[in-house]
Amino acid sequence: MNNTIYITGHKNPDTDSICSALAYANMKNLIGETAIACRLGPLNEESKYVLKRFGLENPLLLKDARSILSDIDIDEPLMVPMDTSVKEAWDKMLSTSNRSLVVVDKRTRIKGIISTSNLSMTRLMLDTDVNGLMAQAKLKKIAQTIEGKVVFDGEEYKTNGKVYIVTLHDREKFQSNFKGSICILSDGEEKQISLIEAGCKLLVITCGQEVSPRVINAARVKQCAIITCESDTMKVAKVINDSYPVSLIMTKNPIFFRHHEYVEDVIKKMSNTRFRSYPVVDDENHVIGQISRYHLQNYKRRRFILVDHSAKNQSINNIDDAEILEIIDHHHIGNIETTYPIYYRNQKCGCTCTIISMLYQENGLLPDAQYSGILLSAIISDTLHFKSATTTPLDIMTAKWLADRAGVNLEEYALEMLSASVALKDLEPTKILNRDLKTYDIGKYKLAIGQTNYRNIEDIQAILADFRKNLEKEQKAKGYDLVIMMFTHVMAEGTMFVYSGPLSYLMDNVLDTKFDDHSGYSRDIISRKQQLMPKMSALLKEI
Repeated sequence: MNNTIYITGHKNPDTDSICSALAYANMKNLIGETAIACRLGPLNEESKYVLKRFGLENPLLLKDARSILSDIDIDEPLMVPMDTSVKEAWDKMLSTSNRSLVVVDKRTRIKGIISTSNLSMTRLMLDTDVNGLMAQAKLKKIAQTIEGKVVFDGEEYKTNGKVYIVTLHDREKFQSNFKGSICILSDGEEKQISLIEAGCKLLVITCGQEVSPRVINAARVKQCAIITCESDTMKVAKVINDSYPVSLIMTKNPIFFRHHEYVEDVIKKMSNTRFRSYPVVDDENHVIGQISRYHLQNYKRRRFILVDHSAKNQSINNIDDAEILEIIDHHHIGNIETTYPIYYRNQKCGCTCTIISMLYQENGLLPDAQYSGILLSAIISDTLHFKSATTTPLDIMTAKWLADRAGVNLEEYALEMLSASVALKDLEPTKILNRDLKTYDIGKYKLAIGQTNYRNIEDIQAILADFRKNLEKEQKAKGYDLVIMMFTHVMAEGTMFVYSGPLSYLMDNVLDTKFDDHSGYSRDIISRKQQLMPKMSALLKEI
């Protein structure tokens, strides 16, 4: 069973979303819980820079909150090789509660299924069909099945699969009946030699009888194999026809599931079948377990902690199918619902990583230099080096403390980091828009707002024509009433706006300077959350 806690930020992750997931996962691991930091999309240039600067790996890319088969308890697989005899399969199956075995090759890759139905059907076969199966039984498997030993194997061992219990003494009948067959008998040297001369290909000598040198010599001449065993003739006769391999009667191309399939999808597929148990395989078809309907009843769902968001449209897909343990956020309270109380930390400050830094201390821990570095980076990013209206004294105090722990000069590092994300000319317009795009449903209206940094206005001018075309295309394709892109100066000296949609006229109430019907500038608005969204919400209520 998977007890991992997945910690994830929002879609189109920014530096705060990435760093808060990483730092909080580290803290959880330090206090003895198993946590993995996740991301819901590609890293932006700033986040890449931060992680490389402090030597940390990218969070795990996760796109769906639903549980997969590898998350839940399943049975250990009951596997048998392809050359397993029918008797061995019966013995193994009857010793367990499972009524099916997975037939595998030497590398444990699935080849088929052998079930009680497969085994039972052999009892209803015509004699000619059973003979055909026994003709393919190996000599050693026959000996193993009847608990005997091979006295002489014969270099050219091959039978027609017919099995006889021999009591006759008429040599003419020997000639007509027993050529190429398997003959079971107890004693009688002359009878044994007669059978060999008649073309019998395997003698099974029962009741612990010794085989004379004369019989062995005759067998060598005619290449007739000999097996001896302690059991009586009737006991041997009951089991000998279970010597052939299960690969001959197994269900080929069986229904199986891969370890990464979603549990809900598996439940739907199972509802259309009637088997008791199904193999589970990895990506290379190696069998790793078996699953039944029992395992899918009240299975434990994946567990999540959400950071830097609490809105369903910004969260991982199918979050309603997961168990939410905590939410750590500094935005408005969103629309994610839970069925029971959880730990919810929502605090007015400029950055989620400010809250995470406090949680370290509240748990008696201190972040090391690496994690202090990424916590600091997120605060600088979200507050635009304390120029954003969202900045609080707590953000500034925490950033100074983290800079000391990370061993960096706060002012120098802030300029260095913020400049890392301003390369616009080499990026496609779609990537610029979507690398930090958030959507909002306000009443009946649907808005999307993206934001990125720039250092020189010439960088924006170089891409503006293509960017405008792409922005209009995205707005129409996704049905936004208004899509806005904020190009904010790295040192918070203002924001250039490019926008498209039926509600574009609302931007007249936002801009200081209007360039045309789809672009303009504001020297004061640098925060999407604290400055632009409140204005847009108020304007939409007046429509």
